[in-house]
Amino acid sequence: MNMDINLKDNLINALTNKDTDITPVGSFPATCMTELMVKDGTSWPKGHRDAEQMAKIASSAYRYVGLESMVLPFDLCFEAEAMGCEVALTDHDNSSSTTHAPFKDVSDVEMPDDYIHNARFPALVEATKILHEEYDDKDVPIVGAMSGPITVLGQCLGIEGILKKIATDYFDVEDALDAITDGLIEQIHLYNDLDMDAIVLYEPNGTPELIAPEIYYQLLTPFHETLTEESDIPIVLHICGDTNAQLENMMTCGYDGISIADDVDVNYAKQVREKIGADTAICGNISTTDTLFMKSPAVVKEEVTEALEKGVDVLLPSCMIAPLSPEKNIKAMVEARNEFFDIQ
Repeated sequence: MNMDINLKDNLINALTNKDTDITPVGSFPATCMTELMVKDGTSWPKGHRDAEQMAKIASSAYRYVGLESMVLPFDLCFEAEAMGCEVALTDHDNSSSTTHAPFKDVSDVEMPDDYIHNARFPALVEATKILHEEYDDKDVPIVGAMSGPITVLGQCLGIEGILKKIATDYFDVEDALDAITDGLIEQIHLYNDLDMDAIVLYEPNGTPELIAPEIYYQLLTPFHETLTEESDIPIVLHICGDTNAQLENMMTCGYDGISIADDVDVNYAKQVREKIGADTAICGNISTTDTLFMKSPAVVKEEVTEALEKGVDVLLPSCMIAPLSPEKNIKAMVEARNEFFDIQ
């Protein structure tokens, strides 16, 4: 069958426990593929700071492969840089990384008064306006990406040191997270004001491999609850890797959706959701490092079909798509979704 789908409404409905005609297929985190950047003449690190390039990179996955989301900004250092950290931005061989922080210890951490006007925020604002101008008539969702409190703190001071501080200086860590959360609230309000359609919050440092579920519940849950309360638009929590032990925490912080990796079975996530009586959308969980990067389009389609048969609410890659992933594999995600719903 042929369907005329409003992509914004379709994604929002999927994330807010409303009926959808078709499972959305997108990419939270952002999609920054080398093949597509070559086609558009965009490049790193300019694409992080130049609003026009930022908008092109964010929209490229929609334009070239049909993913139904445009996500920006593109890296985990965005917030740390706006806090005053020095950052080496992504090039074509390395991911962005913090090279120097203005804080020596968690007890020094504070947010600048002009946080949402610093570093790359002005480019983000301008890029979002460009996306609205070019794609609002096509109803393509704009998704604002941001890092969570423990991830921002880890970007500033290193997660290994933070983990030690949790054991020895718990309340100093809590105070630092509180300060960071105040800034992240401003960021959420900015995304609301920019008329973004959804938010994805990355908290990779919240994986149970680093933060035990009981510590997550005690230390991080209050901050995540505060953040979700401040969002006027659907907000999704993404944590990488094996989050089976963290699912209950992820679903009880007020997020409209959780983005899971291929380490988590969709059926198991649904069982946890039913057990605790949550209505959180399950998003994911097509393997990025293996299937999308290494396998054939046929294998991609098999994995997509399996996820759809299990009832995933939003079809997404399990993490950030590797830049050198072949375009044909990402197209296969969309094709498999369309074939599953018999869309021509």
